[in-house]
Amino acid sequence: MPEVRMLARLWRGKATLHFPAVTATGARGARPGAASGPGRAVGMMCLLSALLGPASDALAAAPAAPSAATSAPPPATPSAATSAAPSAAPSVAARSAPMSFPARPLRLVVPFPAGGVPDAIARTLAEKLTAKLGVPVEVDNRPSANGTTAGDVVAKASSDGHTLLLHQSTMLIQSGVEPLPYDVVRDFTPVARVAAMPLFLVIDARLPIRTPQQWLAAVRANPGAYSVGTAQAGTPAHLYAQYAVRGIPNGVPLVTAKGEAALVQEMLAGRISACFCNFAAVQQHVREGTLRLLGVAGSARSQLAPGVPTLHESGLDGYGAGPWLGVLAPAKTPRAIVAKLATVLDEVVREGDVGRRLESVGLTPLRDSPEAFATSIRSESIQWQVILRQAGGPVEP
Repeated sequence: MPEVRMLARLWRGKATLHFPAVTATGARGARPGAASGPGRAVGMMCLLSALLGPASDALAAAPAAPSAATSAPPPATPSAATSAAPSAAPSVAARSAPMSFPARPLRLVVPFPAGGVPDAIARTLAEKLTAKLGVPVEVDNRPSANGTTAGDVVAKASSDGHTLLLHQSTMLIQSGVEPLPYDVVRDFTPVARVAAMPLFLVIDARLPIRTPQQWLAAVRANPGAYSVGTAQAGTPAHLYAQYAVRGIPNGVPLVTAKGEAALVQEMLAGRISACFCNFAAVQQHVREGTLRLLGVAGSARSQLAPGVPTLHESGLDGYGAGPWLGVLAPAKTPRAIVAKLATVLDEVVREGDVGRRLESVGLTPLRDSPEAFATSIRSESIQWQVILRQAGGPVEP
């Protein structure tokens, strides 16, 4: 089936999923020129349900405004009899209208300690959301258990939109590493990704290597002469490092440093020849010519270094999942609330000062929708689990 072949290509970074937009009434618009008919409609709906599952509840648009035909007629002058009668029951539309949101302060739960870069981004978002929503948005740091504690708090919270989770794409990797008290697809409603976290393949500039293919050829020819570094086990950077040198006879040394700053210093000293790194950690040394960018993971080039090709462009498959930072709500959060939050987050990300703050720490603003986020979670979960199996899984530092 074409759908099965598409899934097989997703993790290789060779394909992306596209879904028709949702109209204001919640109906999916037909693509111009697309084939029609009940058979195709049923097939596409089955594929969509299989891919999005429970997360698709967040994807419907806001209800359309009432048409002129359903507008209320001009009020008549009340008679004495009608004025004394009790008020009529609320209409069906009034009973089904969403609750007033927000009704109280919001809590943004983050799996990061206070003081770090992700925490700073969380506090920037909280400040902007407070101004736009008109209620305080409080940051709740829950850094224990590799982010599992924060995820569990939000998964078990009320589905009224007042408790949110700011997490990164590592949450898609964890399920293949350790048992979790929640399921990322079943227990959360995607709201929006707010930032891309591009990972670059970086090498010691003293090496006479200019492309990812040249680097891999050199490593395969003499694996003992090269080493690959990582700053933290279980992260996308770590898995990509393992995945890059998988299957090489005799292996390539994998060195774990205590953080990206220490990793960069090891590279400058010549003790590590390559790594997957955040742009902010290496940009100064790239400008000075001591480190070199060979490629970037993800489906598109990064605006931080637009001249650097993607690894897929360079002939390497399997690096299509680009790390991100995103906001999720508990499962079954009402669609109208999810849509409002996504709209407000989009407004925040578009603000110039927010974009500058993100870029200063090696991130790029990412304008997103609940639908696109849900699709990304489904497809990238497949990609990371395949990489985990082929790379042999993360090791402890």
